[in-house]
Amino acid sequence: MKKFFVFLLILVALFYILSEFVGDRIIKGALEKNLSNVLDRDINIETLKINYLSGDAEIKGLKIRNKEFEGNLLNLNKAYLKLNTTSIFSNNVEIESVLLDGINLNYYFNIKYTLVTDNVRSLEKTLKNGGGKSTSNKYFNINKLNAKNITLNVISKDLEINKSISLQNLEFENIGNTPNSKNYKTVLRDFAEQTIKTVKKKVLSGNLQNKLKNIDEDKIKEKIKEELNKNKNKLKNKLKKLIK
Repeated sequence: MKKFFVFLLILVALFYILSEFVGDRIIKGALEKNLSNVLDRDINIETLKINYLSGDAEIKGLKIRNKEFEGNLLNLNKAYLKLNTTSIFSNNVEIESVLLDGINLNYYFNIKYTLVTDNVRSLEKTLKNGGGKSTSNKYFNINKLNAKNITLNVISKDLEINKSISLQNLEFENIGNTPNSKNYKTVLRDFAEQTIKTVKKKVLSGNLQNKLKNIDEDKIKEKIKEELNKNKNKLKNKLKKLIK
């Protein structure tokens, strides 16, 4: 009988060690892969720790890389989760609460011939058009999600703009991908749209007017002329090839 209890304790200890160390690594890798596919951007998580007994989980150093710009789209300092740990290995992951603490959202943009391109609008298109697809068949629902200490960094090298503004804390309920959840992609799209509106209102309206006053019109004309000549030469080369 004594040997049986010793054997049982060893099994429990092994299960705990495997869950704490091997399990965390497997889940971290799967989470990075799935998020990267959904957002169609490289995502890296520095550390993920799950307490399988209490249901507490902590993520540190989550980074979302830009797809068409340099640097990161988003840096998340910490995330705290309270979840049903047994549901992790089922098809329906139950998450009681999520707290995102310390978000740096980097809004990169360029303006070329009145056309504005930016990294947030690019993400919005991905979420809307389904450019990114989940590699997991799991369902999940977050009962309550809070985000605090959010900073929006607006950056444009061409216009020499680098400005940071603080955003209000966010609170959402019942987010996920189940039939009864608010679709998480819709929530992200709405946040992206609101971010663009904030940038236009608080940053671009004033900064662009100041930058436009200092623009050298002769330099703009010269730049347009250069671009037209480049296109003209390309067209000539194509015609020569067709004639041959």
